Amino acid sequence: MEEQGFTISEDMVKDGYVEIMNIDISSVVIEIMRRKCAHIPQLKYVLMDVRDMSFFQDGSFDCVIDKGTLDSLMCGTDAPLSAFQMLEEVSRILKPGGIYMLITYGDPSVRVPHLNKAGQRWKIALYIIPRPGYKKREGCSSPNSMMEPVPLTEKGLLPPGFVLEDPESHYIYVCKKISESFEGIPNHVQPPTMTMQ
Repeated sequence: MEEQGFTISEDMVKDGYVEIMNIDISSVVIEIMRRKCAHIPQLKYVLMDVRDMSFFQDGSFDCVIDKGTLDSLMCGTDAPLSAFQMLEEVSRILKPGGIYMLITYGDPSVRVPHLNKAGQRWKIALYIIPRPGYKKREGCSSPNSMMEPVPLTEKGLLPPGFVLEDPESHYIYVCKKISESFEGIPNHVQPPTMTMQ
């Protein structure tokens, strides 16, 4: 996702993040980004399939940001299996209490079932952000604020009667990894952040 010539990773460096691992399955994309960002030492680019991130140890990251990767897998063959494999790997490489931020066009009815598969435990907060440049209809007085999470039902769905102002909104799922034990990773260690291109 690129807007106005900047990537999320580059903007994160400007905000003070010091170690960001970027992965993509395309060698062309990785090589282009390595050349483009060679002057930014905080950014690393690695060719990798998100369904097998065995290169990384368990609990290696504070945060994983997914900007369309799960969406891409959902368009491929064996979509449910690919999604499961990816989410298992994301959960594995996150430290306890780590955050998986999923930026997607998929509404809760098609994304929450994948997030809630057996073996994965997340506390999910959903934010719905209208597309850039979207203007509310005149007379629309929706009380919804995009800075407040949208409450989900017990089944992980949007509440009955919820009105989506912009049908092309982005859904941002902020998923906190819930773990039985936080042992093994010292609190003072701050693992890097990963973005999936």
